[in-house]
Amino acid sequence: MLPVHELESIQMMSFRLRVAMCALLFAFAGCSSIGTPFESGNELHVRVEQKPSPGAREQKYPVTVRIAAYVDARSGVDPRQVGISNARILGLRGKQIMLDRDVAVLVGEVMQKQMDDAGFQVLAADAKNAQFQLNGSIKTLSVDIKERDYRNIVVESTLTEVASGKVIWSGLVAEKKDVYAGSSGNTKQDVAAYLHNGLKIVATKTSESILSVMMSARPDLFGLDATIKPVQGVTVRAAALPSAAAPVTATVAGVAAELHTGALVLSSAPTRAKVYVDDVYYGLTPLRLDLAPGIYPVRMELEGYQSATEKVSVRSEDHTELEMKLHK
Repeated sequence: MLPVHELESIQMMSFRLRVAMCALLFAFAGCSSIGTPFESGNELHVRVEQKPSPGAREQKYPVTVRIAAYVDARSGVDPRQVGISNARILGLRGKQIMLDRDVAVLVGEVMQKQMDDAGFQVLAADAKNAQFQLNGSIKTLSVDIKERDYRNIVVESTLTEVASGKVIWSGLVAEKKDVYAGSSGNTKQDVAAYLHNGLKIVATKTSESILSVMMSARPDLFGLDATIKPVQGVTVRAAALPSAAAPVTATVAGVAAELHTGALVLSSAPTRAKVYVDDVYYGLTPLRLDLAPGIYPVRMELEGYQSATEKVSVRSEDHTELEMKLHK
């Protein structure tokens, strides 16, 4: 039998070893809500925090929105599959990268979180007292780990007024990125974070565009004058705008206030044509835009008429008018 002091020494070493192992595991598994390589199962665990994000709007707008189920419109893909890996990822086995739940469920959760952060009052999906409903479909969603780390997400969303069924906003948001292999990391946690970041970008652009259009369509809810603020990277398919004949003013996102802009006043015959500048939808004619100096391609479309395209030069602190006649 070992002496008492040697036995105590061995027990202390064993205890310290167990403490060190626990600390190591905690360092990997206890620091992130996104998911860790030590979580059980051969799946990605993307966790959406319930608490408000940093910078979230604290005072909610008097607008209630319910988030209906999103639809996975990808063809021939398992509803939980998010990509393919040709590289070793710590915590995952095999080439298929799978989520722990359906992709559509995750997208709905991210959209709900971002709409709440943007200041909307988000209600349950079956809430009867919601003013508006947001739903949509996932056209593309993949995170492929190959010679580079690829991310490709395309989500279409629609906001409707619950009482009337009227479409207030409908748009398509695409987020595509690729980085050097391993730049986003090579663990299960890193892949989950890479996917979550892309979804958050899509949801943020969606909420920003919706908020801008709603402030124009229903300024009474916000105590504001009608104004449109386009969001870069969002293709607006439809938007409910004020029916007043006076031009609606739009300020281009990303143009700093101190820059000297020029006014572009657009009209069409017939009126109420959709206006696209650099393939970004701004509203219906008549329309006034404050743009940074430069040359812009302008396209107008009206159902039943041929689209018209023309380039126009905007000069600093100057006033430019453009009228397009649309032909059947």
